[in-house]
Amino acid sequence: MKTKTVVIAIAVIVLAGLGYFAYTYKAKAPEPEPVTNSAQGKINIDEVCRGALAYMTFSDGASADAFVADCKEGKHPEVIERYKADMNLGAGAQI
Repeated sequence: MKTKTVVIAIAVIVLAGLGYFAYTYKAKAPEPEPVTNSAQGKINIDEVCRGALAYMTFSDGASADAFVADCKEGKHPEVIERYKADMNLGAGAQI
């Protein structure tokens, strides 16, 4: 009788352990692919030039509009270079 009780107790413990393992075990999710620094598309020059206004100061709106127009024409390449550096794009990014 005592042996039967011990066997039942061990069986309950084993079943409880298996149940806990099944409840807490999660399948390992696949690792996401690493993002590379290669160019994934073209840079939107309009957005880059308008974004430069965030770190620059102008005396009035007309000066800012003139800067954006000049930037779009390519007269301010330092804006594009700064954008590439800030975004970690490297030299291969296209406009």
